[in-house]
Amino acid sequence: MRALHWFRSDLRVADNAGLAAAAARAEQLCGVFVADERLLRGEACGATRVRFLLDAVALLRVELERRGSRLVVRRGDPAAELAALAAETRAELVTWNRDYGPYARARDRAVEAALTRTGVRVETFRDRVVFEAEDVRTKAGRPFSVYTPYKRAWLAREALEPATPIGVGRLPPPIPRARAGHIPGAAGLGFAGGPRALPPAGSAAALRRLDAFLERAVADYPWQRELPARAGTSRLSAQLRFGTISIRTVLARARDAAADDRRRRAGVAKWRDELVWREFYTAILAENPRVLRGAYKPAFDRLAWEDDERGFAAWCAGQTGYPFVDAGMRELAATGWMHNRARMVCASFLAKQLGIDWRRGERFFMQSLVDGDPASNNGGWQWSASTGSDAQPYFRIFNPTAQAARFDPDGEYVKCWVPELAGGSAYPRPIVDHAAARERALARFRAVAKAP
Repeated sequence: MRALHWFRSDLRVADNAGLAAAAARAEQLCGVFVADERLLRGEACGATRVRFLLDAVALLRVELERRGSRLVVRRGDPAAELAALAAETRAELVTWNRDYGPYARARDRAVEAALTRTGVRVETFRDRVVFEAEDVRTKAGRPFSVYTPYKRAWLAREALEPATPIGVGRLPPPIPRARAGHIPGAAGLGFAGGPRALPPAGSAAALRRLDAFLERAVADYPWQRELPARAGTSRLSAQLRFGTISIRTVLARARDAAADDRRRRAGVAKWRDELVWREFYTAILAENPRVLRGAYKPAFDRLAWEDDERGFAAWCAGQTGYPFVDAGMRELAATGWMHNRARMVCASFLAKQLGIDWRRGERFFMQSLVDGDPASNNGGWQWSASTGSDAQPYFRIFNPTAQAARFDPDGEYVKCWVPELAGGSAYPRPIVDHAAARERALARFRAVAKAP
C-alpha cells in the first residue's frame, strides 16, 4: 500500500498517531506539508509564527530523511494539492491528525471529499489533545462550560486512560515518484520582519526544553509560574502549538519526573492543571466555533466599546504609561512571546481600562505571538475581558500598578523591558486614570448585565 501522511500541527516523527498508523500499514510512505494559501493570507497570520513554522518544517524534513523517508512540500489549496499528489503517487491512503477550529474542520472536510471522490481512503486521528470535546462530558452528557468540573472529569478519565506515547516504528521507504518540493522562506511568503531571535524549533529542541524544565524548574512551579522575571515556566507553548512535541509525551515525562522525586509532585500537578486548560479551551472552541467571532456569553456582544485609536496604538507599542503593561507588550514585540501573567494584565487593560473591543487585542496577539493558537488565545482573551466561559467576573479589574507590586516586586521584569524608567529617559504619563477607567468599565458591564 502507498500512503501519505499530511503534517499540519504535528511537526514531529515521534509519538505521532496518524504517522504511526500510516507507517504500520504502508509499504511506501511520504509525509506531506501544504503551505495553505488561505491561512497565509488570513488577518491572524504573522511573521513570527510563520518563521517558527517554516523552521519546524525544515527540521522535520531533515528528521524524516535521516530515517530514510521524505517530506513533500506543496503550496496552495490543500484539497487541490493533496488530491493532485495522491493521483501523482497513486496513493491509496491519506492520514492526518485532527484539528478543531472552524476553518480547519471545513478545510479537512473539503480535503476528505476531494480524496474520496477519487477512491483514496482517508483516516484521521486524535493527537493534538489527550481527549477531544466529546470524550469529556457532564453526567447528563453535555459539554462542560466551567473549568473546575471539566478538570475533575478530565483527570478522572486520564487516571483510567493515562496519556501514553505512541511508538512510531520503522518508516517505510518513500514513494519514488513523489517530488520533494521547496520549503518557501517567510520573506518569500510575504512575512518579513518580526523578532530577531525566536525559540529553537524542532523535536530535539522541544525535548531539551521539557527535560530542563522538569529537572530544574518544575519543583518551584506553583509559585514561580506567576513571576514574569523568573524562568519559572516551561516555555513549551510554541512547541505544543505546532506539535514538535506531543501532549502525551509531555504528560508521560512529567508523570515520571514526579515519581522520581517527590519534591516535584506539587509542581507537576499544578503544571498539568495548566495543560488541562489548553484542552478545555480546545473543547470550548470545538463545541462553540462562534467564539472566534463574538462573546461566549452572547449578552456581552452588546457591550459598547470605545473607538480609541490613540489608546490602541499606545497599547500596541508599549507606551501606555503603565510600566507592567508596557513591559508585557514590549516583550511580545521583541520575542514573539509574553508571560501569562502579563498577558492577562495587558488584555484586561485593553478591554477594561481602555474599553476597547477585546477582539482587536485578540487579533493583535494572534498576529504577534509565536505560540498563537486560536483556542487558547481566544479563551485567554475572553477570560480577561469577562465575556468567556468561566471567565473572571466583570467587576474584577486588574490594577496594573498593584499587579506589578505583587508579581514583579523588585521591578526586574519592568527594568528589563522599560529601561528608560531607570535611565532617566522620557516615559509617557499614564494614558488613562485607573480609578476613573474602572468606574467606566463597571458602568459598561452593568448596563449589559441589567438589560432584559
